[in-house]
Amino acid sequence: MLTTPSDRQLVGREQLNSMRFGIQFYPPCTAPEMAAHAQRALSQHGFDKIWVPDHLTYENVFVILAAIISQTGAHVGTSVTHPWARTPVDLAASFAALTHLAGDRGITVGIGAGSPSSDMIRKANRVAMTRETILFLRAMFAGRKVELGEFPALAEFFRLDPHAEAFLRLPPAKLPDIFVAAAGPQMLKLAWDLGDGLIVSNLSFPTALVRQGTIDVAMAKLEAARLARNDGHNFTKVLHLHISVARDGTAAKRCARRMGAGALIQGHLLKQRIAKLTVPDPIGDAVQAAHRAGKSVDEMIDLISDDLLAQVGTVIAGTPAECIAGIDEMLRAARPHNFDIVDIASPLGPNWDEAIDLICQEIIPEIERRAPAYRLS
Repeated sequence: MLTTPSDRQLVGREQLNSMRFGIQFYPPCTAPEMAAHAQRALSQHGFDKIWVPDHLTYENVFVILAAIISQTGAHVGTSVTHPWARTPVDLAASFAALTHLAGDRGITVGIGAGSPSSDMIRKANRVAMTRETILFLRAMFAGRKVELGEFPALAEFFRLDPHAEAFLRLPPAKLPDIFVAAAGPQMLKLAWDLGDGLIVSNLSFPTALVRQGTIDVAMAKLEAARLARNDGHNFTKVLHLHISVARDGTAAKRCARRMGAGALIQGHLLKQRIAKLTVPDPIGDAVQAAHRAGKSVDEMIDLISDDLLAQVGTVIAGTPAECIAGIDEMLRAARPHNFDIVDIASPLGPNWDEAIDLICQEIIPEIERRAPAYRLS
């Protein structure tokens, strides 16, 4: 049975004339369970998009998204996939299959340069690989035939025959939008140059950095790219806010710990994050030493205290009131940039059923009530 937003929910959102929300389900459970969680969320709020990340150690993201499409009326997307785990032809064919399942709803391709979840793969030329993947996907979606040699970084990485032709026998009838997840200046420019939208996250722009104006600097680079292009093309800006909520605020913060600490102690932007944040030198030195010693994230988590996590804000965590306050601070800081969609992103909370209910029944209604404070007129 398909679950779609009720007329009441849609009318309510139009009356508020304000905010579009997405929700991200990090995939710690099976595809049927993921679809059930999506049903629960959509029965309570008309989410603009349902996102699932492409995490290599969980079930296949395309199978999960297919299950959600088949069980709900959702518009789904990857938040995010990356160029590294699948040949570009396989990636294009997988998205094409999802578009055929989704029909008029369409889908969104969210893509980035690779998160720590894909660190088992040795990476090089991150920006070039992402650029070529986007261009390749667009060619495949449009039904074109291309020589793989037109994409030298992809051809070299996947050991593809540069003289071979690539094409899809069943390209999508409805072209997917492509949103680019970005944190650094090169990816921000790439998002504007090639994307239909941008995804920025509080894992890359946590509360502490937003207070310092870092998101203003990043969005200024995007605006510069927009002015240089100057063609008026549609572009969607998504603010991806990772939260963990529960009636038991302590449990919610405990649930957020691995993701929140992991954002500080892993990934290719590690040095930039620690340098810009108010991380005490002994902790920063200890993290760097642990990396050099080859320690895992789980072995390093205890280097990051709960107080530091709360101060930094890589995940907004606590009771509904605490999460509302944290989201409110982020949205007020981001106000000059007129984000189009606010995503409520994983880990969501220690109990997903409770977290979904709190998000839909308490957090979103209060944030919608405050919506005029979050957008420029």
